[in-house]
Amino acid sequence: MPYYRCVVPKDSVPYDQRAAVAKALTDIHCGSTGAPRSFVHVVFDEGGDDRFDTPYFLDGGNRAGRPEELKTQLLSDLMEAFQEITGVASEDFGGRITEGPAKWTMEGGMVLPEPGEETEEWYSHGQAAAGG
Repeated sequence: MPYYRCVVPKDSVPYDQRAAVAKALTDIHCGSTGAPRSFVHVVFDEGGDDRFDTPYFLDGGNRAGRPEELKTQLLSDLMEAFQEITGVASEDFGGRITEGPAKWTMEGGMVLPEPGEETEEWYSHGQAAAGG
């Protein structure tokens, strides 16, 4: 379920940088939360989005229930990695992470558990569903 949508202007981020961003965001999310890599989704949207005040925007979605300091550090680390890889200036880049209750999301055919309530069965099922 972690879902990171990178809104970028058309043709502004080469594919090698996209791959590096996807890897970095996955590494950061998994390192911060303990989530398996197969659960993290990173997409690039070149269409732009009039809702954002900057041409580049990291629009993340995660399960609710994690400590505030973890969420703040996670967003900071994700945005820093994106900027380091792409060279996008701070004034051209914004971001947020929105949250929803775990029970509103399914991954691999199972409703997500609350953060901290993951079981070995849950991790095993998620890995199998992802082909891992």
